[in-house]
Amino acid sequence: MDKIFGIDLGTTLSEISYLKNGKPVVVTLENGRKYLPSVVGIDPSGKIITGFRAKNQYTAFPENTVVSVKRKMGSGQTLTMGGKSYTPAEISAEILKTLKSFAEKEAGLPVEKVVITVPAYFTDAQRKDTIKAGEIAGLEVVRIINEPTAAALAYGCREDGLEKILVYDLGGGTFDVSLIIVEEGVIEVLASDGNSQLGGDDFDRLLEEYFISYLPENAVSPKDLRLKARLENIAEAVKIQLSTETGIEVKEEFIASIKGKPINLDLSVSRSEFEGLIEEKLGATFKQVEQVIKEGKLKKEDITKILLVGGSTYIPRIFNTLSDDLNFDVHREVDPTYCVAMGAAIQGGIIAGEQIDTILIDVNSHSLGIRCLNIKPTGKVDYDHYSIIIHKNTTIPASMSRTYYTSVENQRAIEIEAFQGENPEASKNTFIGSFVMDKLSRKLPDGSAVDVAFEYNLNGNVEITAHERISGRKRKMKVDVNRLEKTADISGKEPTDNRPKKDGIDEKKIERIFKTAHKKLDQIDNPELLAKIKDIIDFLEKAIPENGQKTKQKAEELAELIAEI
Repeated sequence: MDKIFGIDLGTTLSEISYLKNGKPVVVTLENGRKYLPSVVGIDPSGKIITGFRAKNQYTAFPENTVVSVKRKMGSGQTLTMGGKSYTPAEISAEILKTLKSFAEKEAGLPVEKVVITVPAYFTDAQRKDTIKAGEIAGLEVVRIINEPTAAALAYGCREDGLEKILVYDLGGGTFDVSLIIVEEGVIEVLASDGNSQLGGDDFDRLLEEYFISYLPENAVSPKDLRLKARLENIAEAVKIQLSTETGIEVKEEFIASIKGKPINLDLSVSRSEFEGLIEEKLGATFKQVEQVIKEGKLKKEDITKILLVGGSTYIPRIFNTLSDDLNFDVHREVDPTYCVAMGAAIQGGIIAGEQIDTILIDVNSHSLGIRCLNIKPTGKVDYDHYSIIIHKNTTIPASMSRTYYTSVENQRAIEIEAFQGENPEASKNTFIGSFVMDKLSRKLPDGSAVDVAFEYNLNGNVEITAHERISGRKRKMKVDVNRLEKTADISGKEPTDNRPKKDGIDEKKIERIFKTAHKKLDQIDNPELLAKIKDIIDFLEKAIPENGQKTKQKAEELAELIAEI
């Protein structure tokens, strides 16, 4: 039986996979990574290099290096590298040769037949160029399949029944959204849209422009290819870090010079600032999602699930918008970076007649987040809002963080209450632990940033960290979610309240009193009574465990006052 390998020939990264004992295995390539940068270059000796070596030389010799060649496939253009001209297919063939070489070493088999994936909207010319690249590399391309089809295969969408799935594929250089129907093992692309000039590379460019805005006006010349390449690398690294961190300090020495005087790049970039930069481009992808559903003559509620594909989908804003704002059931159990290559290998196995088993991926079974205050569009304050940090079905190990803000001036303490579950009301999920971060900076402004991070490992241990930026205060705790009671679902069934009582204090009762008092503030005509109630509310907002009995007394006093209103 011939072994047919699967290849994801990407704009920024490429992977190769094959079936081993019925399961897709992604080949380990250079530097122990399972992906190869889709970069080709010519080194100073005139030798063609690929992958990390080519990427590393890009900043020093951009004129001898080609990046993002996938965007040129089918264009008929020629590309210059080291003073010589190459077609996009010839450049792509060098990437394929490298993948082939590593796969043969790992699998111990000759790599002769392959399935290569392409975006669903790729033209005939682009597909033919892809096949030509395979032929130049000495490969028989037995089939070209669409990336969304490959993703569906990787997710195991081959069973009986009917599913209507949306595949949101945002890679380094291209965006593709496809509506697929899976029925009785047949996968059909019902509608597709995309943009061959939109991806993570474009987000990098926007960050580069942001960096340049912090440099003196004459520090950057459009002809300085080396500086451009260096800024690209910095931007890519910052973008990746902001997927798990809420802010990054960028400190790069001697980024440029003016009259021999060195210019340094020194600034901080927050996740919210980055998301603001890419807001328009991300918004365009969400509009295309809605357009594809319309073209498929379906409604949003008809969609069974959304599958996230491509490395750029690690950007938290994408998951949050699709899940929270557009209310889709979003999945990324299979690593978005590798699922297309894995699906291509499965397709190769199907063609070769191999036995294929179910893919087992470790994911978290429940969402994890914290309780926070949230002001609804109506202006109503929600004191029991559940803010998810790590969503259900995220591949583990996982590390995610979000930024929150203090609600009053001079706040001296913050209590972090962590929950597990899916209910939008924090109290209806399973409480997993809490801690207080006190002794914050005096005269802390209203709206001061607090970063909360969750790290979830394969053993079910979760480390929760809070960091208040101005004071620099940090607190953390560890919990084992495997030992928790069963989490309540969104049906509204109350889970057992497993929060420890502090000094005999009924925290839920105090919470109810607190909410009732807020609702009645507008009904109070007596200025003295209003001031007294506001003082108690202010105390309760800042209450910390060390003042437990006083908190109880104040809550009881507040209950008596509002009972008279």
